[in-house]
Amino acid sequence: MDRNWFDRAEALNVQQVNTFCRVYEHGGYAGAAEYLDQSGPTLWEHVKALEKIYQAQLFERSGRNIRPTDAGHALYQLLLPLLATVESTFERLAEETDDTPTEVRLVTGVRMMLEELGAPLQQFHAAYPTVRIKLLSADNRTAQQFVTEGKADLALLIEPPQELIAPGITCLRLYPIDYLAALPKRHRLIRKDNLCLEDLVDEPLIVGNPDTVGRSMLEQAHFRLGLTRPLRIVAETDNSAVTLACVRAGLGVGIIAGRPSGSLEQRIHTKSLAQEIGRVHVVAAYREGRTLTRTLQTLVDLIGCIP
Repeated sequence: MDRNWFDRAEALNVQQVNTFCRVYEHGGYAGAAEYLDQSGPTLWEHVKALEKIYQAQLFERSGRNIRPTDAGHALYQLLLPLLATVESTFERLAEETDDTPTEVRLVTGVRMMLEELGAPLQQFHAAYPTVRIKLLSADNRTAQQFVTEGKADLALLIEPPQELIAPGITCLRLYPIDYLAALPKRHRLIRKDNLCLEDLVDEPLIVGNPDTVGRSMLEQAHFRLGLTRPLRIVAETDNSAVTLACVRAGLGVGIIAGRPSGSLEQRIHTKSLAQEIGRVHVVAAYREGRTLTRTLQTLVDLIGCIP
């Protein structure tokens, strides 16, 4: 390694790192300047200083826009956890001086919020009565974006495959749930003991949209089982609560990741498809490099105890 790395690192500051990451995330100086409430030329100077320190070009022109170079992509993934670690030092030290945060921000899907979070949130409030809980709803991709942009402290997600985990995100497994077929009351398949995907091929199906983890798992199972007839998809949704609403409305059979005894499954009969599609874990997602405060760790532990 270059022995002068420490001399170069002395010129590095958090403001430069933060500017570079925001320009990367916003795809240019204009969006980053608005987000940071600073001028474009000031941000440009920060990035140029960073390029001088690392002796690498981080962005290049693409028409009237800019895009990250290979070095820019690599440096972003290295520096993003560093920013989270620095931020954590302030949060953890504040707790050591009994400065409890006033708010925690949690983003998750609608079904999970309605069916599973009531008890742990009540327990959390009992432990931290002065901390306000801010609840946001979003799909997996948007929820991860909320976390990386600092709009949420934690995201609760259906565990995505590795290639769908955003840069700068760490996932911690909490508890498993099954893939279920959600059948309208009095449906002919309710009496079938071991429901399988082949039984559903001719049924009108309500499934997740192509970007969801559940849709990907369903299509993989369909291929793995050698089913030749295509699925008869009549509706696509971006969350299980909407899927269940469609089932209650008589649109067809839903395929979701969920809990058979959930409140949203009232007036619906569910059967496990875990043997063919599998099980999936709910995970807590937070910024890579961040050390959770005791407050956030308590919330994660309580959610992880969901039976």
